[in-house]
Amino acid sequence: MIGIVDYTTYTPEKTMTAEELSVLTNVPADVLQEKMGIRRIHIGDGVNDQPGRMAVRCCRALLDKTGHDPLDIDMILYAGETYAEYICWTVGIMVQEAIGAKNAYAWDLSFRCAGLPLALKIAKDMMTADKKLKNVLVCGGNNNAQLVDYKDPNQSFMFNMGPGAFAMLLRGGHKENQVLSTGIITDSQFHSDVIGVTGGSLHPLTQEMVIEMANDPEKTRHFNLLTLPDAAGMKKRLAEASLPNFAGCVRMACGQSSIQPNDIDFIGVVHIGNRAHFALLKELGIGEEKTVFLWDDGHCGQVDPLLALNYGLGEGKVKDGSIVALVGAGTGYAFGCTLLRWGRVD
Repeated sequence: MIGIVDYTTYTPEKTMTAEELSVLTNVPADVLQEKMGIRRIHIGDGVNDQPGRMAVRCCRALLDKTGHDPLDIDMILYAGETYAEYICWTVGIMVQEAIGAKNAYAWDLSFRCAGLPLALKIAKDMMTADKKLKNVLVCGGNNNAQLVDYKDPNQSFMFNMGPGAFAMLLRGGHKENQVLSTGIITDSQFHSDVIGVTGGSLHPLTQEMVIEMANDPEKTRHFNLLTLPDAAGMKKRLAEASLPNFAGCVRMACGQSSIQPNDIDFIGVVHIGNRAHFALLKELGIGEEKTVFLWDDGHCGQVDPLLALNYGLGEGKVKDGSIVALVGAGTGYAFGCTLLRWGRVD
């Protein structure tokens, strides 16, 4: 049995309203609110609200909250964005040093915003196979909002993005908040639909590019932004594949735990459009009262399902014995769901 001792989440206090976002994106505020489910998004400070630093903040808060000795941590699994403070950098090892987990080993998982469900599966599987892994810290941060081109209407599905982070402590034999099963789907037809072209190993920065950027501010602006090589095709394909893949990973997780989707007591879903969110619940036969939509948070990456869980706990929707589904999805495209049995398990 692998259980969650506790977890922490972080989002910046500063926010931007739909009306303010409308000015940046040229999308009417009522469209942002009613069709895209964005009333407000979080805004980072540009320095401290970066993936690794936010993950460290969450880990420190979690250690303070639980009173856990960092020297007793056996492994750190960083499941946030690898688009982080530096290129070619293992974020998890920095987290290890920052919190003083000198007896652990640390590594990074790259799975975009579907990282949380997969990280829980991997941590559970590794802890089950290797009994020396008693205490595992899973954490992550995301500031992919820096990559979004608000002037490109094709990127409107990413206008909901803002910074966020989480940390979670798993323990073998812990009889609370049991990690159950996971369903993962990767739909490879989308493998290169959302990419950052420049700055990678295929297109490194060159002197010619620097000269071009010096003479054209738009080229400078685009250097660090995402591109969509086939925006129209992606939109069409995603409209057809998104709901089946979301529902598919939930059904896969439920099948492995011998339950039905309508047995789920609470479902926390990565921020997608409100219509898509509630269409997913309808497809699965889950009542709308068994979820919380992140109207005032937007999409903060891997932390989204835990932000929803925060609200669910606060509103009394999650109780001891509740079956909780944490659902993530990320470009690539990847879809994942991990089930938990919340509270004490006797």
